[in-house]
Amino acid sequence: MNFLLVNQHTLNFGDDIAGTSLIKQIFKLFPSENTTVQIVYNTPGSLKYPDKRVVDRNDVLLKDMGRVQIFLFMAFSLLGIQFVYKESLKAYKRMVQDADVILVSPGGANLGMYKDWRYLIKLYMVVVFKGRPIFHNNTIEYSNNWLFNIFEKIILNNSRIYVREMRSYNHLQEKGFFPMRGVDTAFSFVEEDTEPLISENYLVFIPTNLDDWHPNFKKEPLSNKVKKIVLKELAELSKQENLSIVILQHMHGSATENDLYDECKRQLVGFGVKTVSIPKIESCYQYDNVIRNSKFVASMRYHGVVMAIKNKTPFCSLEYENKMAEVCRYSQLMDLNIKLKDIDESFNLMSYYTLGTKEVSERVALINKIEDMATAPLKQLKYGLTSEID
Repeated sequence: MNFLLVNQHTLNFGDDIAGTSLIKQIFKLFPSENTTVQIVYNTPGSLKYPDKRVVDRNDVLLKDMGRVQIFLFMAFSLLGIQFVYKESLKAYKRMVQDADVILVSPGGANLGMYKDWRYLIKLYMVVVFKGRPIFHNNTIEYSNNWLFNIFEKIILNNSRIYVREMRSYNHLQEKGFFPMRGVDTAFSFVEEDTEPLISENYLVFIPTNLDDWHPNFKKEPLSNKVKKIVLKELAELSKQENLSIVILQHMHGSATENDLYDECKRQLVGFGVKTVSIPKIESCYQYDNVIRNSKFVASMRYHGVVMAIKNKTPFCSLEYENKMAEVCRYSQLMDLNIKLKDIDESFNLMSYYTLGTKEVSERVALINKIEDMATAPLKQLKYGLTSEID
């Protein structure tokens, strides 16, 4: 079986976890030595998956195709003509046509509020080349751009769609599509680092510079007051429970937010925290390890919350986007989620610590079921191909 994985994100450990989880699923369900996975990325970088059957296809980059080729291809395709002359686009066409299964890597609302043209163009090319993408538990919405939405509609009309959010599911149904509801792919992640990376008792804080990259926070930046309240509450919880604080790196490579981590550490020390560390994280396995062995996680990143739930670690979800509320909702842990913009002086992190310790322990059976649900799309694919149920 030849699998093509399109629009894999990297530069952050959350998307690395989701992509790695999907590849592990493929090899578990299709264990033949002849099974191959070719990856086309949507960001610079690589998953560096340690298996010779996995190949990064960096020879089909949009920048190598060029704007003229892409424009002519998009325009002529609407007339039913495949206008292909660049070698990189020819290679992409062969890749699509040779693939037995084309998966859209798990990810956020690139089709939607992020309005990611690179993401859309690569998927549109797949459809024009007669490929049928399978969205593997994505967030999908329409954008506020009419031209973007025209091409998105063509893609979705020729795809099999699994979404990880009820809002995406309802939105697509209203648009006349027939999506299937799932959960986040990262719930199927299998850890490899069993020994704790950090020896002392600690809580985890996963910050991010939302003002720099998120569409909603570019329009309405997160106030310094809210940031200060969160850091002050982290410090109070640390001192009351005698826990050190680990600031967990979420972004990596060229996207690393080192200045943010350093600033958070300075403020936490200023609030009286004795031990604050910023460990160097080298892999998504180490990212998972730090969360799995912590006493509590306060996360401003979506996959920080996903991995806390998967590892049955008490947490506070500091919501910047609907997907964080959704994962808490289907895990029946909605009490542990709060919108960042709703935080005020009444915010008390100790209450989340106390409630989280109780509620997460009561959701073990449900979380185990959610982990199994994360494998549903590929299991259904295998059943359709072989009529075998594992």
